[in-house]
Amino acid sequence: MKTKATYFLFFALLVSNITYCTAQNSSGFHHFWLVQVWPFGYCLEVNCARNVTWFVLHGLWPVNAYEQTLPGTNKPDPGILASLEHDESLWDDLKKYWLSLSTRDGDRLKYFWPYQWRVHGSAQRRVKPPDYFRRAVELTKFTDLLNTLNRAGIMENGNIYRKVEFRKAIKAKTGYDPILSCVFSDGRYQLKEVTICVDADATNFIPCNPNKISRESCRNNIKFPAPSPTK
Repeated sequence: MKTKATYFLFFALLVSNITYCTAQNSSGFHHFWLVQVWPFGYCLEVNCARNVTWFVLHGLWPVNAYEQTLPGTNKPDPGILASLEHDESLWDDLKKYWLSLSTRDGDRLKYFWPYQWRVHGSAQRRVKPPDYFRRAVELTKFTDLLNTLNRAGIMENGNIYRKVEFRKAIKAKTGYDPILSCVFSDGRYQLKEVTICVDADATNFIPCNPNKISRESCRNNIKFPAPSPTK
């Protein structure tokens, strides 16, 4: 009897430990989201200060295995800005591909990237700045979303296209289905954001969790909003 009780106690502890480890792993860093916004959909919800006629980075966000974003440490790192400014090529790329749409102020803009690290990038320890920023830009330049969609016949002209067409075009470039995000405006679901899943080293594309894709905010028909007049 004592032996049986000891066995059950051991088994319960083993199951408890496995459950705990699984929970820990699922809540910790697993991979990244490469999130890019189409300004003319994004700015339907947000008051934008500038017009940019290409997809821009919203961020490279650490997520767990269930595609849940992880909070950064929120601790400032005064060395980040200096390291970015020191790399002239990277600095120029950031000002084109990863800029804030909410300000034109150059002094405010340069603190935008340390902020991105503080609230997002610092949630993981695997890729440190400036590589974190460099790899995000390289992946964005490779995906070249606007030209990728244009080559598939999906034009930024305010027309309606099927969601499967957007998905097929982006998958042809990255190898995997993206997560599409839309804003509902003027009676239409309009493209706002494209999220592509990237491995923990921020170097290769990987499949996103199918459950996250199935819950995306876009419907079967998506409007690709046209650029608005320059502000």
